[in-house]
Amino acid sequence: MSSQIEVEVAIGFYVYSFLRSKDKDAVQAAKLKGLEEADVTVIERGDLAVAVSPIVARKIRPQRKYLAAHQEIVTHLAKHWSMLPVSFGLIADNLDQVYYILDNNRDILNEQIERVGGNVEMTVSLKWTAPNVPQYFVDRHPQLREARELIVEGKASRDDQIEMGRIFEKLLNAEREANTQVFLDALAPFSKELEVQPTREESDVMRLACLIDRNMESEFSAAVYRAAEMFSDDFAITFNGPWPPYSFVKLALSME
Repeated sequence: MSSQIEVEVAIGFYVYSFLRSKDKDAVQAAKLKGLEEADVTVIERGDLAVAVSPIVARKIRPQRKYLAAHQEIVTHLAKHWSMLPVSFGLIADNLDQVYYILDNNRDILNEQIERVGGNVEMTVSLKWTAPNVPQYFVDRHPQLREARELIVEGKASRDDQIEMGRIFEKLLNAEREANTQVFLDALAPFSKELEVQPTREESDVMRLACLIDRNMESEFSAAVYRAAEMFSDDFAITFNGPWPPYSFVKLALSME
């Protein structure tokens, strides 16, 4: 004689993005597969909705397969509907919490969907190609070259060395600002918003996030190429996208 024991498993909802409820049917008709190949569905509440897939775990590690699945869904949504992407890892414990998120963040969600909906993010970066950026500046600026010679000859005091470092930083920042302005001027007519992001490496001249209408990608790309023609082989220009507009979504959600 055998018996079966039924175990109730609590199912939560992994959140990908916020949407307009009017797009619910179209999103679900796309039959998207999210994390762990779970069906992506849309939960609506008034004029707002949220794209989710069922999940058992209440926390999830940022493994490559999960990150890729998350990015694939939000990228697809951004290309077709007005949406707000959610950073990786947001899980609602149950349907009530999904409703709570929508109800208690309605104003900010509506405001931001109105601002970034229908837009995508493009990123543009500019780098110096020189393997040694300080040496590149020394070769181009006599005042740095003279100071460097004093150091090599052992004739520079500690104050002289500090002054050389200060001059280098001043020249470095001035060139970054001037070259960044070239791209800001060139891309502003084709962008809804532009955000200059912090440089990460000494070779970085500029990192720029651009919010553009998703139907303006070709015009934006042409503007990048025109700006690139103004730079010599001392620089390398790259741009990527379209991506979901993460850089332009500032959400501090009420979850509890």
